[in-house]
Amino acid sequence: MDPRDVGYAGRKDKHAVTTQWLSMPREPVDPGDERLSLLAVARHPHKLRTGHVRANRFVIRVRDVDPAAAERLPALDERLRAGVPNYFGPQRFGHEGRSLGDAARILRNARVRDPRFAASIAQAAVFNRWLGDRVMDGRLHALVPGDVLRKRETGGMFRSDDAEADAARVRAGEVDPAGPMPGAKMMPASDEAAAREQRALDALGYDEQALRQLARFAPGTRRVARLVPADLDLRLDGADLVAEFTLPSGSYATVVLGELVHPAADLRAPFE
Repeated sequence: MDPRDVGYAGRKDKHAVTTQWLSMPREPVDPGDERLSLLAVARHPHKLRTGHVRANRFVIRVRDVDPAAAERLPALDERLRAGVPNYFGPQRFGHEGRSLGDAARILRNARVRDPRFAASIAQAAVFNRWLGDRVMDGRLHALVPGDVLRKRETGGMFRSDDAEADAARVRAGEVDPAGPMPGAKMMPASDEAAAREQRALDALGYDEQALRQLARFAPGTRRVARLVPADLDLRLDGADLVAEFTLPSGSYATVVLGELVHPAADLRAPFE
């Protein structure tokens, strides 16, 4: 069959051991390749497309951890369950951040191979900058007046107009602050929250003309500030740490691992 007829909901790390559904217009045949196993076959009326993925389940082994890991694990477990910064991981920006070059070109009205993808990189840079500033100010788990908030249960978004009541809902994990992914359809923040978002745009040099250009290829949305891994299980296996968790589509296992191992290369601000 034509390779273009094969559908998938998301890309996998080419170095990982992965399980993934693929769609194709005919009955699959076991490829007879020892690197691959055909686990299940089911019929479905539609082709899988990028973005259809609901979540990704990870089982990751970190080898030769610090001898004091057993003492630190309860605090790390509690920290992850409270929610960690939902940064875009470094892979979002390409090897050594090279995809940021396309993002800069699209904002200057220059031609690039995939303008929609380049626009999404520009959005991700804005979000990471906004979130990094919030983390540095100790406000990841706190309301900023005028925040746009997203309900965890339903996904609905609204702008905060009752700081006292909404601050309690943020602390309880009922709602999460949602950061900027600029575009015409992005719900605007107000008050102090709007000023903080503008500072993130200014820091990256995104002026009104750049934002108009960005809006040609990116409709705009919001992304929650906190990432809460589901089905979390952290355990020691000899000298290794085994971390199991499920993340929603669009979130990064590298970010969760960064909170666990604190690598020398900071994963939290790959756009800088």
